[in-house]
Amino acid sequence: MAEAILRDSLKREGLSRVEVSSAGIHALAEEEAPPMAQALLACRGIDLSQHRGRQLDRFLAEQADLILVMDPYQLALIASLHPQTKEKLFLLRGFARNGGSEIQDPFGGDEEDYRNCLSRIEESMSGLLEKIRNHLPSAKEAGS
Repeated sequence: MAEAILRDSLKREGLSRVEVSSAGIHALAEEEAPPMAQALLACRGIDLSQHRGRQLDRFLAEQADLILVMDPYQLALIASLHPQTKEKLFLLRGFARNGGSEIQDPFGGDEEDYRNCLSRIEESMSGLLEKIRNHLPSAKEAGS
């Protein structure tokens, strides 16, 4: 959901040339997004039907300008598996205006779990967009 929300936010901000991709620690390759995630994003006009899961690997980690994770466990695990990423590895909630609440993975949860996750992701978008605008070369090029 975070990838799709960020991509949509970037498009609305005129930064659609910024590349956004998603990969997980425990994601199953080629698995579709959960139906509840698809339904919630469809209500916002975002089509998640073509999304497929993939694993974060060394190549993806090294190529990324910014790596966002949902919780401290993911942060610590990625930092230990890919120590070269520490400078570009952040908790998504850290971009929320109020520091944000921890973002729980809703996988296997009910509709309320997915709504809470989506809400936390959306709380982080304005701060994240600001970081992208100010710090990533691809965003500066796209914005000009």
